[in-house]
Formats: sequence, structure tokens, C-alpha cells
Amino acid sequence: MTQTPEDATRIGRRASLAAAVGTAIEYYDFAVYGYLAVVLAPLFFPSQDGLIGVLSTLAVVASGFLARPLGGLFFGRLGDRKGRRAVLMATVTVMGIATVLTGLLPTYATIGVFAPILLTLLRILQGFSAGGEIGGAASLSTESAPSKRRGLFGSATSVGISLGLAGAAAVVGTLTSLTSPEQMASWGWRVPFLIAGPLLVGAVLYRMRVEDSPLFQELVEHSEPTKAPISEVVREHKAATARVVGIAYATMTTGGLSSVYLLVHLSAVLGYSLSGALWLIVLIVLMPLGLIPWAGSLSDRFGRRRVLAAGLVGFLILGVPCFWVMQQGSLPLAILAALVLNIPFGIQQGVVYTQYSELFPTRVRYTGVSLGFNIGGVIGSGLVSVIATSLVAATGNSLSPSWYLVFAAIVGLLVVATMRETSRSDLSSDVHTPADQKA
Repeated sequence: MTQTPEDATRIGRRASLAAAVGTAIEYYDFAVYGYLAVVLAPLFFPSQDGLIGVLSTLAVVASGFLARPLGGLFFGRLGDRKGRRAVLMATVTVMGIATVLTGLLPTYATIGVFAPILLTLLRILQGFSAGGEIGGAASLSTESAPSKRRGLFGSATSVGISLGLAGAAAVVGTLTSLTSPEQMASWGWRVPFLIAGPLLVGAVLYRMRVEDSPLFQELVEHSEPTKAPISEVVREHKAATARVVGIAYATMTTGGLSSVYLLVHLSAVLGYSLSGALWLIVLIVLMPLGLIPWAGSLSDRFGRRRVLAAGLVGFLILGVPCFWVMQQGSLPLAILAALVLNIPFGIQQGVVYTQYSELFPTRVRYTGVSLGFNIGGVIGSGLVSVIATSLVAATGNSLSPSWYLVFAAIVGLLVVATMRETSRSDLSSDVHTPADQKA
């Protein structure tokens, strides 16, 4: 059915908002644990060495990321066979339930070793759910967008991520400001997890109002969805998957070091107050919100590769100087350095999820994006805080995380150099061809 430009814009806007809302809830749920790592460490991993306790808590963060590829494969297969909308409702539901249950957990003092075991299992369940979110949100928003505005509409996924990260930091920061350390350790840490309950209900209700992407609906009308999307991705789209892995590693490592990890770095390594560091995180996560859609729009005009490379070059130039400024003992200077470091973060986030989607055909897009993104996430965001904190512990140099940031940016630039430009690609070109006629 032919769409008018007005219809295409309306559908694209609604799908993008659905992607942003659900992704915001997912990333709120997933980030709360990271922001509370310093508080949770003595509750679930009692240790004489505070840094070792933090490392143990961050290792649980990594376990959640290790589950993401499995979740990506499971939900990606469903999404390519049954549609994006229904699967996205499932991912946000599983995430919300796991988060609420985390807020109800007894601590080590109550049930001993079973406390960290249960915490880890729930974190794995969160990771399994999160593994299916980005592939679906990116597919839904990109496939529903007008062809010449995919970068702008596709940037909604990144906007959702930033809102979720900022919301989690704001809630934790507010509680830290209003409670004593004893109250925070006793009951305050539970509140951010329990808030996930009403947020879950709102996200599911909104996603129920959104139809599936027009491209997926066309695909179903003209051919049977692929029966084995995982096999097809591995067999026919190895290069695209490898590129998504590389870009995801680079952008999630640089982004993680310039956002969530900074809470650990500023509070546990550099000794700033936890409350002050949390509000800094809110600022630096919200700051790119204006840059993200702007960068997405620029990529519609100048191409995905140029905009993505610009963000990575920014990290290459600013990484070491900004981390050096943070360790000068002044929180205002640390805030300024963190804000500057998040300029390239906003630029790369504005284009990256649209770029992932455009590398795969409609019939396997959900699976392809989920597989590549989550493998990159395991070696990127999943390990970034552990690696950065370990570098500080091993070298005694608080500047050492910036070296890892520069390394990740170089990896990303090398991958971008191997990619073709996709901003002018016709995503509908594959939906009218029967499966048995595809190369």
C-alpha cells in the first residue's frame, strides 16, 4: 500500500517514540545497578579491600553483558519471524520483572553466599532481555522512518538510552542526597530497582499502541519470513556482522568510559562525593540529547561514515586531556572535562544504530543487529568498567583508563574505513523478493 509523505512521517514518529520509550526503560533498569555498584559492593561482596569489593560488583555487571548475545539470538530470531512489536514488549517486560526482583533481594548478611548468587542470576536475566532490545528498537525505528530521514528517526534509540541512563543517575543521586549512608545501605538502594515496576507498565501500554514496521509487514505479505535467521546471518552476512561487532565495541567502550564508568572513577578512584558524581552523570548523559538528533540528521545529509568517524576522532583527541583535567582535584573542572568528552559521544550515538540497521536486509535485520551489537557489547561495555578499574589498580595511574579509550577509538576508525556508505540504500529493495530467490 502506497503511503503519503504525511503517513510515512506519522508512522515513523510513532515508531521512533516507541523505540525511545522502551529503550529508556531498559537502560534505566540496566544502569541502576552500575550506578549503585559502590553501595552494593559491601552488601553483597563483603571485603576488607574496598576496591576489590567494587571489582566483584562490577564483575556482576559483566555477567549481564555476557548474557546479551544469547538474548540477542533468542529475541532476534523471534523478531525476524514474528515481528518487531511483540518481541519488544517481551524484552521490556522481562527486564522490568528482573529489576524489581533485584530490589527485593536479601543481602549477604541475611542469606550469605546465596545473595551474590541470586544477584548474579537476576543480572544475567536482565542481560538476556537487554540483548533483544537494541536490535528490535533500531530495526523498528529505522524501518518505519521516511527513506531520506532514517538517520534522524533512527537516532531515537540513542535518545532513549541517554534518557534511561540519566533517569537512573537522577533517581540514585536524589536518594543519596536525601538519605544517610546508613539509610542508603539499609533500604535506600532498593528504591531505584522498585521504581521499575510502574515504568514497566507504562512502556508496555505504549508499545501496544504501535504497529509493526511497514517494511516487515511488506515482507510478510510478499514472502515467508526466514525460518533460520541465525544461520542466514552467519552464512551470508559475516562481514556486516563483524563490522557491527567492531563498531559496537568501539562506541560502547568510548561511551562507557565517558559516562557510566565515570561514576566509579570519580567516586571510588578520585575520591569525589558519590552524590556529586551522580549529578555529574545526569549532566553528562543529558548533554548529548541535543547532539544526537542533530548528528542523525547530519548523517542523512553527509553520510553515516563521516559522522561516525567524526565522533571517534573526537574521542581520540580529547580522551587523555579530559581524564587529566578530571584528576586535578576540582569537581567543577571534572564536570567541564566530562561534558567536553561527551560531545563526541553524542555525535557517534546519533548515527550508530541507524548504521547497524542499514547493514542488513529486512528479513534478518533484527537478528543481525542483535548478534553483532551484543558480541561487541560483551567486549565493550560489558568489560569496560572492570578493565578500567583493573588498569588503575595495576598501574596506580588514574589516567590509565584514557589509554583504553584511545585504543577503542582507533579500533572503531579502522572498522569505519572498511565500510560502504549506506545512507542512500533502499531498504525496501529486498522485501518483494521470495526467500528462495535471494542470493
